[in-house]
Amino acid sequence: MVTESIEVDNGDIVAIAQKIVSKSENRYFDISSLTPSQEAIKLAKAINKEPNFVQAILNESKKVVRYRMGVLIVEHKLGFIHANAGIDRSNIDQQKDLVLLLPKDPDKSARKISESLSRYFQKDVSVIITDTMGRPFRNGIVGFTIGSHNIECLLDERGKKDLYGNELKVTQIGIADELAAAASLLMGQAAQKKPVVLIKGYQFKQNNLCDSQSLIRDEAEDLFR
Repeated sequence: MVTESIEVDNGDIVAIAQKIVSKSENRYFDISSLTPSQEAIKLAKAINKEPNFVQAILNESKKVVRYRMGVLIVEHKLGFIHANAGIDRSNIDQQKDLVLLLPKDPDKSARKISESLSRYFQKDVSVIITDTMGRPFRNGIVGFTIGSHNIECLLDERGKKDLYGNELKVTQIGIADELAAAASLLMGQAAQKKPVVLIKGYQFKQNNLCDSQSLIRDEAEDLFR
């Protein structure tokens, strides 16, 4: 939580866990209200998940990318590839059959938070909203950015020279994702209760025309789809 005791400077970045943004936007959903489709019922049997939960995933997705027992990977309506469409049951009250959906527009959420913090502190504050994801060929989840404002998310190094004078051909650095991963280490994934991390001293280009969508690779260039 941001308080008056925190010293915020121009160029600081506030990393915020997606879960508290979704909670603040009341993105709770009672899956018991759903009627599963035949596709959801078939998938539920294949991956051993509840049909209503699978239907909720399908409702938040453009298409199913991969699945196996216990795992359903989809392309979320927001564009990124995610297990279970980012729908979560951890760290929420389970007295009802509730799940927590992602924010409807994470970049818009990040912009509103960034502008509000900038007004409050009278400083130029950037914001990234973080979530976690798995990766092809690697075990373990890592933090990544699903929403951002006032930060150049993707640093294009193509055309620059390396130490030996060779021209870089393909190098693009996912700045926002690397910052999200670092912040995620401090946030934790269980009961740490640290959903906000203040990143200070990182030199980056502030750009309010750039958002997290710049980090999503086009399907035509994606070897894993």
